[in-house]
Amino acid sequence: MLSFALLIGLLAAVLPPTIALNQVDPNAKAGYFVTNTSTDATYIVALNFVQNGDIYIHMSAPTSRSWVGVGIGENMANAFMLVAYASSNGTGMTTSPRVARHGNSEPMWAEEMVFEKIWSDAYAPNCNTAAPGGIQISHGVCKNCSGFSAEDYSNTALPFIYAVGPEMTLHSDELDAPLRRHEVYGHFTLDMTIATTNASSLYGRVPAPNLNDTNAVVADSTFASAGSSAPLGPSQDADAYPTVHAVMMSLAFVLVFPLGALVLRLLKSVLWHAVAQVVGIVLVLIGLGTGIRISQEYNRTRSFTSSHQTLGLLVFCLVLIQLGLGLTSHAIFRRTKKPTLIGKIHLVLGPSLILLALVNGGLGLDLASSHTSSKVAYGVCVTVVGLIFLAVRAWLLFRQTPRRYKPEETDIFKFTPYGSEASAGGAGRYHPQPSPSTPGFGFSGQTAGYEHLQTPISAMLGHSEWEMDRSGSFQHPAPARASVLLPKLTLQTGGKRGGVEREGFLGKQ
Repeated sequence: MLSFALLIGLLAAVLPPTIALNQVDPNAKAGYFVTNTSTDATYIVALNFVQNGDIYIHMSAPTSRSWVGVGIGENMANAFMLVAYASSNGTGMTTSPRVARHGNSEPMWAEEMVFEKIWSDAYAPNCNTAAPGGIQISHGVCKNCSGFSAEDYSNTALPFIYAVGPEMTLHSDELDAPLRRHEVYGHFTLDMTIATTNASSLYGRVPAPNLNDTNAVVADSTFASAGSSAPLGPSQDADAYPTVHAVMMSLAFVLVFPLGALVLRLLKSVLWHAVAQVVGIVLVLIGLGTGIRISQEYNRTRSFTSSHQTLGLLVFCLVLIQLGLGLTSHAIFRRTKKPTLIGKIHLVLGPSLILLALVNGGLGLDLASSHTSSKVAYGVCVTVVGLIFLAVRAWLLFRQTPRRYKPEETDIFKFTPYGSEASAGGAGRYHPQPSPSTPGFGFSGQTAGYEHLQTPISAMLGHSEWEMDRSGSFQHPAPARASVLLPKLTLQTGGKRGGVEREGFLGKQ
């Protein structure tokens, strides 16, 4: 026992104060605050304030929480905070002095303040470590950080805030590492007359985490509060804006916009196409608004310089351009009945901006430090919907492929009046037959007189639509609407649909 004490004395003489194995001072002044949060995360902070502005602190929470912090003041705005999280190796600790310079948003690293780790306390052998599945412990002193006045040091109920981050991984050595919004936060007050070391003291002490037994290690569960109030208004926090932003944008670009494109081809309805696209634009506007709101909460997004934000604003501008192109193209087509260059641009731009938006969704999940499961779910959803869209689009293209008519033996035909022997195919059909005696009346684009056919044809061809079936017969599926004879009847092969172009009783079809 004597040799151990002698060894400690020799080390204390030759090592700097911050790493010397000083014995525990059971009379060191300190205030203690302990609480079990609503998510069963035990939060502990022990504070010793020196009137020269130094703050000695011991703070711990489960390693399942991404970060833990304490601040001075009634609320976040302009409050000074000490925030701790696991270092890049996952077993050490980083403690960052920060100030909430933008109100109720992520605090910024206070570069002018320095936090020094202290490793030497025998009652906290695991200080400044993060044990996987255990606890993370910040243990040290922030030099000249308090900025307190004499009145503050004598205040028996000085307000403090505390917070515990969400369950996710944050490993970083950077003092300005990005933080996700807290999951639990609350308030307490501290009796500074109990927690303050007087001005004559040159050094404070990081207080022992366990009030009742100064030789106990931090792994013990007999923590107690002293000099502090009970937790005031602890709250379970939930930031709904990121969820709303992700859901609205995903619905718009993964579901609604692609569905609107298919509606135009499935239902042949410009109206329902427009309705779907308007719904998509409303979702995009909600997503944009929540995205801007989220950007104001975090340091890494406040300047709108991330790739996700830049590409997102570009996609939003393209959505507005796409809307304008669609309306303009439709208005011109209704007037001219002809396709337009604007319409072709509209047709190409739509799928392109959807693809850009889907890529940007992945960038957004990265920016938000989302769980891997969220990224996988997004990728699977995009892939499945994309395959369904491509399958339906291919089916529609197959259905719309024109089937060309091929004459069997000859290009010279005659029309046999209904009721004759040649019309044995049944009522309502005219069967083309070879007729060299009717020169010029064939599939050459030439015209021929029809006076000798006027009576029988006018009795049967007063229909609004005619089709040629695969047997080479003309059918008239629609009811009769007129029996007006026009000056000529022209048949021509090589047309775009069925290989037939007809002029005559009903004009060009």
